[in-house]
Amino acid sequence: MRFSDMSYERPDIESVKQKMSEISEKLRSATDYQAASEAFLDMESMSRHIDTLANLAYIRHSIDTRDEFYDKEIGFWNQVSPELAEYTQIFQKNLYGSSFRSEFEKEYGSIVFKNIELDLRSFSPDLIPLMQEENELVDEYRKLLASAQIPFEDGVYTLSQLTPYKNDPDDERRLSAWKAEGIWYKENQADLDRIYDRLVHIRDEMGRKLGHDGYTE
Repeated sequence: MRFSDMSYERPDIESVKQKMSEISEKLRSATDYQAASEAFLDMESMSRHIDTLANLAYIRHSIDTRDEFYDKEIGFWNQVSPELAEYTQIFQKNLYGSSFRSEFEKEYGSIVFKNIELDLRSFSPDLIPLMQEENELVDEYRKLLASAQIPFEDGVYTLSQLTPYKNDPDDERRLSAWKAEGIWYKENQADLDRIYDRLVHIRDEMGRKLGHDGYTE
C-alpha cells in the first residue's frame, strides 16, 4: 500500500480511553499468563493503530502546513496525546507489577520493563497541561520554519530549498546564501526567542513537578 492510499479518520478518543481502561483491567485481573499476554497484545494492537493515525496526521501536516484539515487534526493530537499517556501509564504500572513478569521477560525480553521504568519516572498526570502547551509551541515552531520565504538571487526559497546554495563550491554564492538565511532568522527573532523561552520554562516546570531540580534530570 502506498502512503497516499492510507486512510485517516479521527478516532473517538473517549472510546479509545474506555478501551484502554478495559485492557488495563484485563491485565490486572488476569489469573494466568495466557490472559495477561492477550491483554498485552491487545494494548500493542491498539497503540499501533493510534500511533499510525497520529503519524499520518503529522506527516501530511508537515508536507503542507497550510492544509486546514490536517492543521486541525494536529491541534486535536496535540491535546489528546498527553491525555492518552495517562491511560498508557496505568497499563504500564499493571504490567510492571504483574505476577507474570518472569513469563513476559522470557517471551519479550527484560528491556520492555526497563523502558517502562523510565517512562514511569518521566510522566505524571500533573504534566498533561504542560505537555499540551509544549505540543502547541513545537507545532508553532515547525509552522514558522515551514513558512519561510527567503529572497535569494532571482528567486524565493524555503529553508530546505536554500540548503544546496549554502553548500555551493563558490565562496561568494555560499556566503550570500548563508546571509540570506540569517536575515530571515533575524526578522523572525522575536517569535523564535518567545517560543524557545517558553519551552525552557515549561520543561523546567515538568522536571520540578516530577520532584527534580529541573528538566535535565
